[in-house]
Amino acid sequence: MHWHLFAVCATEQPGSFGAQHANDPARARRIQRELAADRYEHVGEVTLWDALHAPEDAMFVGAYPGGVLVCHADLAGALIHGNAWSRVTGSLRSDFRERVLKLYPSGEVMALALHCVARLWGFAAYRQGQRIRTAAGSAQEGVFADGGRPLPEEVQVLARTPLEQLNEAGAGEELVLAASARMFGCGIDRLAGTGPTLSYFRRR
Repeated sequence: MHWHLFAVCATEQPGSFGAQHANDPARARRIQRELAADRYEHVGEVTLWDALHAPEDAMFVGAYPGGVLVCHADLAGALIHGNAWSRVTGSLRSDFRERVLKLYPSGEVMALALHCVARLWGFAAYRQGQRIRTAAGSAQEGVFADGGRPLPEEVQVLARTPLEQLNEAGAGEELVLAASARMFGCGIDRLAGTGPTLSYFRRR
């Protein structure tokens, strides 16, 4: 495992986040304020690749036609496996989960997380506000979350390695990258530095 990413995608159009959409900074700022405390300042605009490994004091938000992309470790972790994964602190508002799921109430939300140092991996998918799939694990605990029917994007990986053996085979990262195609149109690792831009907000 060598990837490190935390991302939450909310959209009416699954598969669209791989395109080079222009970010709407004003809307991104509004969304940042809806999800997190006001102790953030706008630093500038960055590429998706700069945002994936979000530092603890940062939140990256991209607002596009029909979709919102947020890179923030606690937000992604909480949507995957609640507080067991994340370190939810005062950086997020108490109703952040509900606010994300209501961005596109008839659409889909997906949270993706990989931590190469801790060897944590996981993702969760929601449709119309309801969780439809979760899978997560770590080198220390093995698979600790497995709910819902596997997504079509997972099938090829799971055909080679059953979920309960993903940690032993080191394939947890592979499963998350495969699942990311649901939002990005291909595995996020295949975008080769392309993709949308996001607004960078840093805690003061």
